[in-house]
Amino acid sequence: MRRLILSLALVLSGFVTVFAQAENNPLGFMIGKWKGSGWMMTQSGKQFTNITELIQCKLDCAVLAVEGLGVKYDSLTKKEIIVHDAYGVISKNTKSNQWVMRAYKKGDVIDADIIFISEKQIRWELPVPGNAGRMRFTTDYSVAGKWKGTGEYSRDGNSWMIIMETNLTKVVE
Repeated sequence: MRRLILSLALVLSGFVTVFAQAENNPLGFMIGKWKGSGWMMTQSGKQFTNITELIQCKLDCAVLAVEGLGVKYDSLTKKEIIVHDAYGVISKNTKSNQWVMRAYKKGDVIDADIIFISEKQIRWELPVPGNAGRMRFTTDYSVAGKWKGTGEYSRDGNSWMIIMETNLTKVVE
């Protein structure tokens, strides 16, 4: 019985530790599994997708692992097609004291600084290859259990147009 109580105490202390670590990470509100829908502009118009995002706490919550998957239904083949498959790692650069993201998508690697717009709203920007402008992505978690993402494009860095949106709900902590 004593061994069972000790084991249970160790397991519970692990849960408390992970929770405390997530609470100490200013991006801890992102952790969980999120599902919903979104759209993005393509050459043929708006493309609608079903989206799942999984954000996990790694290495005592010093690193967040982000997995994103977007699928759409092909009415001709009657199958789901993957239209977005990305993986990212968010961590703090201790030299600059800045939260940064490294994202991987279709063989490309993107490095971006995480900018805090407010306590639960973040943004990152990146140049479009060929000096063709900039893209920025803003994610708003200010409504409990909701993730609203907006992607924008600008040729000049001043005028922005919305090119994508996501609306997700947290389904698992």
